[in-house]
Amino acid sequence: MPRLHRILLKTVRISAWPLLALMILYFVSGYALCGLYGLGGLLSVDEALAMHRRLDLPLLAVLPVHVAPAVWLALVRRGWIGRSNQTQGRS
Repeated sequence: MPRLHRILLKTVRISAWPLLALMILYFVSGYALCGLYGLGGLLSVDEALAMHRRLDLPLLAVLPVHVAPAVWLALVRRGWIGRSNQTQGRS
């Protein structure tokens, strides 16, 4: 496996954990905001709204760091990019 692929794979694996935590907090604050699934008593509407709004930028920062290398590695694994054509250069 090329060095770049190892770095990208580590990036995907490391970024998955903060992304998971952020997504859980985002869902919890959203459901608390709407009062669904008994989460309305967990936070007040103002606290849930503030928490939900504060999570936007961290999510937008971590999501591309996780998704871009994952998509790249998936495309390489399927052979759609990154592999040289063996018949290239033949006449």
